[in-house]
Amino acid sequence: MTTPTYQQLIIEGMKGSPSEVLAEITDFVILLCANGFLQPQAFEEDLQSTLLREELRPLSRDEEATCRTGIRPGYDQLSPRE
Repeated sequence: MTTPTYQQLIIEGMKGSPSEVLAEITDFVILLCANGFLQPQAFEEDLQSTLLREELRPLSRDEEATCRTGIRPGYDQLSPRE
């Protein structure tokens, strides 16, 4: 099989899988990275980005901006200026 065929087979096989199965697959991919079979730096960056997006998904835009910048939108308008 070719690389695109393997990739498609993996993607199709994961569709509709419960989160427990997806967690096991993720653990396996991390193991492959740790053993040097995959590009760990690229995977780590993609993983962190994906996990952050999933964590922030239920937040409002203001809450998301606060998490990203550490500054709550409109905060400067709450305190009196000298």
